[in-house]
Amino acid sequence: MKRGILFWQWMVLFLVFLMAVGIYSMLAVVLLRQRGDRQAAASALPTPPAEAVQILTPLDGALVQHGTVIPVRVLMAEAGFLQAGLQVDGVTVGVHINPDPQTVPAMVEWALENVGEGPHRLAVQARKADGGVTTSSPLTVTVVPSGRLAFASNRDGPYAIYTMGTDGRSLLRLSSGPGDARQPACRQDGAVAFVVEGSGGGATIRQVTGNGEQNLFAGRDPAWSPDGGRLAYAASVDGVSQLFVAGIGQGNPVQVTTEEVYAGQPAWSPDGTRLAYVAEREKNLDIWVVSLDGREAPVRLTDDPAMDWAPAWSPDGSRLAFVSNRGGSHQIYVMRADGSEVHPVTDFLQGAEAPAWSPDGYWLAFVAYSGEGSGVNSRELYLMRAGGQDPVRLTHNSHDDADPDWIGEP
Repeated sequence: MKRGILFWQWMVLFLVFLMAVGIYSMLAVVLLRQRGDRQAAASALPTPPAEAVQILTPLDGALVQHGTVIPVRVLMAEAGFLQAGLQVDGVTVGVHINPDPQTVPAMVEWALENVGEGPHRLAVQARKADGGVTTSSPLTVTVVPSGRLAFASNRDGPYAIYTMGTDGRSLLRLSSGPGDARQPACRQDGAVAFVVEGSGGGATIRQVTGNGEQNLFAGRDPAWSPDGGRLAYAASVDGVSQLFVAGIGQGNPVQVTTEEVYAGQPAWSPDGTRLAYVAEREKNLDIWVVSLDGREAPVRLTDDPAMDWAPAWSPDGSRLAFVSNRGGSHQIYVMRADGSEVHPVTDFLQGAEAPAWSPDGYWLAFVAYSGEGSGVNSRELYLMRAGGQDPVRLTHNSHDDADPDWIGEP
């Protein structure tokens, strides 16, 4: 009796197994057939022909530092081309004579030099013996000013100070100590002051040079004087942020402002006699200027219901860049040094901030909220002409890249 029961149990299991195998086989056949149909349909689509003349390097959208030779490599994939001409912004700047027009493929190269700053459109035009002309797909290369930028980023965890070339390459980490490091301020000799956030909420300004790091003062918003001999910064006095100026190794810091609510974000005039800064009065932030000799009262430059902050003085002293939300979102504005002729130079959907003038005054480094992250982690570094033209993005990630400044060359 027991053997009979076991026999039928095994038979049921065997039949279930056969049914499972059958179902699996049918599904496999259906899937393979669908895959074959897709492959057949794909093979039936026309394959786009390879370009007869194609620029291999540089890539479209490449950034190149001013003074750098731009290698241009071009592939000619068809026979019969007698010559090829390299065009920059529609003007032929170089011609290559093909010694063997029947050789396929043929590679043509140029070394493009002395290209001015800004975007340039490159194309190659090739000619055949029968008079036929073929032009490559054009691409854009942007020549940016040479140099390096210092900035703060949390790309490796805690905020640290980094430097990179103005073409977005050659990234280096500069700070090494514990705590979040932000707000780099660069001196002409290559020294960088920055702020280290303490665990208790306080902040210390630290300096890094070729000899290592050292603490300078308690405070925030460091800014080196044009001659590099003094440091302006903000520190708390009886619970109110005020501006100070300290000569490195020259005695005690001197208090510059006596605001009732807030003073911070100092920016030096190029002659080293004044500071532009942000003050809160009547529950609003505006840009002010104070003379360091103490003979004149602070002068108000902006008087708008919106927030005006982050002033940056142009190297020639004629203009100030700053950030304002007077248009509905935080954007970068430029005005004359007396506060007149205010106009926006950015129009980013999510806003822009932190302007920093290039040493020659023709470009601004800044931050825009255009990255893959959320909140501050969407901030990316940019360059643009001081008038707002030719913006180019330098960083692409989901971390916070902020507080750019042009680093001096030691």
